[in-house]
Amino acid sequence: MTNLRVGTWNVQYARGVEKNRARFDLLASWRADVWVLTETHDDLDLSGSHTAIHSEHRYPTPGARWTTIWTSLPVLERLSTVDPRRTVAVRLDAGNAGELVVYGTVLPWNTDAGPDQANPARGWDEFRRIVPGQGGEWASLRADFPQATLVVAGDLNQDLGGRHYYGTKDCRALLNVQLRRSELRCLTTTDRFDENVLVHPPIDHVCAGPGRNRSFTSTAQGWNKSTDGVTLSDHGGTLVDLRFD
Repeated sequence: MTNLRVGTWNVQYARGVEKNRARFDLLASWRADVWVLTETHDDLDLSGSHTAIHSEHRYPTPGARWTTIWTSLPVLERLSTVDPRRTVAVRLDAGNAGELVVYGTVLPWNTDAGPDQANPARGWDEFRRIVPGQGGEWASLRADFPQATLVVAGDLNQDLGGRHYYGTKDCRALLNVQLRRSELRCLTTTDRFDENVLVHPPIDHVCAGPGRNRSFTSTAQGWNKSTDGVTLSDHGGTLVDLRFD
């Protein structure tokens, strides 16, 4: 049996030297093979143990990124994405677990105006526009790398599978349709966490589906936005352990 640990966390721009030191210590304590950090910055640097695959710079702040994948696994190749500013993808060698394709993203939030300044989106309209396109990318990755376990992780801006905290019924349904399209299952739904673990249902998710002729079981863990009385983000984080036969 082979174990892989994959986590994701929106780190709220990774501001502040002292807070980044605390964020780093928290991340290091979990010992994940793959991290998908969102709303991050190059100052939150895991390069002592992991390799970075960055999305493009998030202007106007130098070093700011929508998404960075940090991995301790060997990198086989970086994969192109339609929106390299908000998303990033990579193919990894996961040893006895086979290949792993990881797609990191930040999906639009409520009132995300989108890129068209002349005709800004309203409410959840940008989410409804973006999700089918990203879902098509996930399906293409599944078709291009059928032997690989596919992971989609990041700030998906919807709670799933339990009491509701953020999102809408139709947006959750749209997201679930696209996950099923690529044979992906959200492994961090609210019902997978003990009620006393997280203050709010998670909107940072790890979704995964095994490659052809492979299977895995999984368990989920998480943490809140504050640690030892210090607020490190406006999000809690989530992590899954994948156990491959």
